[in-house]
Amino acid sequence: MDVWIWAAAGGIVAIIFIIGLAYLTRDRRPNTAIAGADSSPELILGDMTEILAEGLPGETRDREQVSPLLARAGLYGANALAEFRAIRAVLILTPLLLAAAAMLLVEPAQMIYVAIAGILLAGAGFSLPRLYVAMRGNERTREIERGLPLFADMLSIALLAGQGLTGALRRVTTQLREPFPQMAEELEIVCRQSELLNLHAAFEQWAKRSQSPEVSNLAMLLGQAQKLGNDVTDALLEYANHLRTTNRQRADARAQRASFWMMFPTILCLWIPAAVLIVAPVYFEFREKRTSVREQLEKNSANPQVKEFFNRMKSGNNGQSPNRMGFTDSPNNNTINGK
Repeated sequence: MDVWIWAAAGGIVAIIFIIGLAYLTRDRRPNTAIAGADSSPELILGDMTEILAEGLPGETRDREQVSPLLARAGLYGANALAEFRAIRAVLILTPLLLAAAAMLLVEPAQMIYVAIAGILLAGAGFSLPRLYVAMRGNERTREIERGLPLFADMLSIALLAGQGLTGALRRVTTQLREPFPQMAEELEIVCRQSELLNLHAAFEQWAKRSQSPEVSNLAMLLGQAQKLGNDVTDALLEYANHLRTTNRQRADARAQRASFWMMFPTILCLWIPAAVLIVAPVYFEFREKRTSVREQLEKNSANPQVKEFFNRMKSGNNGQSPNRMGFTDSPNNNTINGK
């Protein structure tokens, strides 16, 4: 018990040390709301962020594999990858340091278990940040896909009312900010990029960030309409109907998969108790019969003739096996040989 108390105390001290070090060495930059939009945001761990991010290998691999996941999850900051790597480094190094400290306090026979636990926790610390980013990206993509039919309908209505495509887009973005905040955030980025470049390039960037086929189709639809100068209202209405049909089909597929997965708890919760109810009476009846037969045999074993019979059955007479009636198949036995 004392060992675990010392290990917990060491872990608390290590966490407080890391937090205090990050607080003392943090980058004290001015607030963006006061200093203006040109100021860089404060890093999550201060100056320790860049040190921890550069302390682990694989920066090129993370830039190729993790950066698209961060963009899909809505983490667009310039330091998003560095903060991701810094957090992952903390989650990897902390269990290893705690395991090394605990190995100094435990007995030699338990050191291997402490080392294995530290390695397993470090592996979990390596995987959990990426898993969190992937789950956040999936949730963001699902919200965008749920809001796309409403977005297409509202954009077509705004276009039918006589507004331009850019003005209608800003109007729809304002209306969708409360029901679909993450989608409204993406549309706000699209509006700002359309002012710098054009609407087609802005929607292509959105499709690249979200990695969603529905957003890619919408970007292609609006881009072709802007290039050719066609009326995009009917195409948007048809696109919205197609999205609703697709969402309904996906819901039906999830319902069918749910019925399949429900088979396993059905087997565990119904079939196993049913098998117990069917087999248990037979088992207990067989056990009772077996006990009664054994008791009867023990009572009959007190009879000398029965006892002699069982002894002859076990050992035989002069090394010869007895027959079914208890007599030996000896050549001198005229009755048995028919002589």
